[in-house]
Amino acid sequence: MTVIAAPLGQRSTQIEVEADVDLGVTSRLLDLLVIHNRFPQRMNLAREGTTMTVTLSLAEGTSAEARLLAKMRAIPGVRRADELNAA
Repeated sequence: MTVIAAPLGQRSTQIEVEADVDLGVTSRLLDLLVIHNRFPQRMNLAREGTTMTVTLSLAEGTSAEARLLAKMRAIPGVRRADELNAA
């Protein structure tokens, strides 16, 4: 299910987050993006059993991706957060 979509064609960073199925996790992920002033061009959510996978497509920005990923990994319920190949 695509939750947010923006014009494509811009270079982007893909981040995939695997977490427990919990609306609180999604809310905390979005709060973190707002704090860092990073708004997704595209956001996909998929659920399989007790696992939720969130794929974010963020416009290329500063080199703060590592810090953002570290903060995502620290969110309770997040099992992993990894940067995928740029699109």
